Amino acid sequence: MIKSILAAADGSAPAESAMSEAIAWARTLKAKVKALFVEEEARFMYIPPISSVEGGVVVPVPLPEEEYDRENERVKAEGEAIRQRYEEMLRGTDIKGTFSRPRGNVNDVLAHEAVVHGLVVMGRRGKNDPPGSTKPGRTTEELIHASVRPVLVVPAGTESKGPALFAYDGSKGANRVLLPGAHMAAQAGYNVHVVTVNKDRAVGEAVQAHLHEFFGEWGLAADYEVRSGDAGPEILRAADDAGAGLIVMGAYGRNPLHDLIFGSVTGQVLEQASCPVLVMA
Repeated sequence: MIKSILAAADGSAPAESAMSEAIAWARTLKAKVKALFVEEEARFMYIPPISSVEGGVVVPVPLPEEEYDRENERVKAEGEAIRQRYEEMLRGTDIKGTFSRPRGNVNDVLAHEAVVHGLVVMGRRGKNDPPGSTKPGRTTEELIHASVRPVLVVPAGTESKGPALFAYDGSKGANRVLLPGAHMAAQAGYNVHVVTVNKDRAVGEAVQAHLHEFFGEWGLAADYEVRSGDAGPEILRAADDAGAGLIVMGAYGRNPLHDLIFGSVTGQVLEQASCPVLVMA
């Protein structure tokens, strides 16, 4: 089902973990993998002083020629270092791997590239995200929102392992991620733990009811629980209690407008999870 994997690379520690994860899943799924380093076009632009702008409209303009050339050399060197590291990771495997470094807006390029791959793997935060924050980076969040493919978000220094925790609330995102999540769990031989957070246990069990047949069709051993409380912390606690090495969940809950305004459950899990998280909007 997943025949090709896209790994977003920028030289950061989370991105290196993501490349390693992409290669590991390529081996498990018998897929090919493509590492992508985007030469961010914004690095070659600058905002001129307001005093030099006529009409009061400030727009980025290209760097002066010498500065442009220096930045171009830096970007090329970064891409080359990532390419060499990627090829080193592939060495000794029989995985078909390719490397690309297009220039453009990183969010647009990733969203466009994601369409032709079955899975996107990327670090939780990127090299250019503000230091001192633990929240998912802007590029990671925007790709999750824009991508039509599942996105595996990898914290630095982690790797996927079983069992897989499926955080399921019956929402569109949770249902969309079931198929790739089950495929990956089945191919990796992971057991499955399903958690639904609902203050009414009977309602939570009803939400889960059809999953027994679904996971049975995949030959997956699954157990189920309903928890009450705040969804984000409860999902994280359930993952810890189950010893989960992979969390699978929808990128939104049942109220996406509320999530956008007040911060989503997915955002909490992505920020605090100690293992990779497979998400889909």
